[in-house]
Formats: sequence, structure tokens, C-alpha cells
Amino acid sequence: MTENPFEIPQTLRDVSEQNLKQVRAAYEQLMDFVNKSMDAWMGAHPMAAVFKEVQGRAMQIAKENAESVFTFAGKINNARTPQDIVTLQTQFAQDRMQALVADGRTGKSAAEICAL
Repeated sequence: MTENPFEIPQTLRDVSEQNLKQVRAAYEQLMDFVNKSMDAWMGAHPMAAVFKEVQGRAMQIAKENAESVFTFAGKINNARTPQDIVTLQTQFAQDRMQALVADGRTGKSAAEICAL
């Protein structure tokens, strides 16, 4: 049986998976640093309390987006053909647009939060 010339080699997928693990670890370190920095800033400025909810929601959205990207990248690692990648990309874009719409419906505006 001949190999599919359009199939993505397993060695390339293995390297990609290892790189993804390293990127995830670096991202987690960055988020830990950002959280600690924001906590220190919140404690140092009296006006920071006004922005605490906005900052919390922004961090939550950023984490959700990052997790969805890491999940997507993991799926891409397992793709065997370019067509699989296109299908995954289409689904990912649709999912992110749905999440964006849902965030817009459920979230408070910055003006509403500042008025609290």
C-alpha cells in the first residue's frame, strides 16, 4: 500500500505536540506573572477597585480564548491531512464567533461596571 502523499508525517506531528506543550507551559508562567502583577497593582492604587470587575472579566475571557486555542492546536496536531486542518479551522472559527456573541449578550458594558 502506498502512503498518502498529502498525509502529515507522524514525526512532524510529534514535534508539533512537544512544541505545544512548551508553549502551554510558557503561557501558564506568563499568566501567573500577570495575575501577580495585577494583584500588586490593585493593592497599590485606590482607584483600582473600580476596575477590578473589568480586569477579572478580561482575564477570564483571555483564559477562555487561550484554552480554546490550545485545544484547537491539539486537534491540529492530530490532523492527518490538510483537508482535516481546513475542517478544524472552520469549526474553530465558528466556535469562537459563537463565544464572542455569547460574551456580548451576557457581559456588562464597561459603563455599567464603572457605575457600580
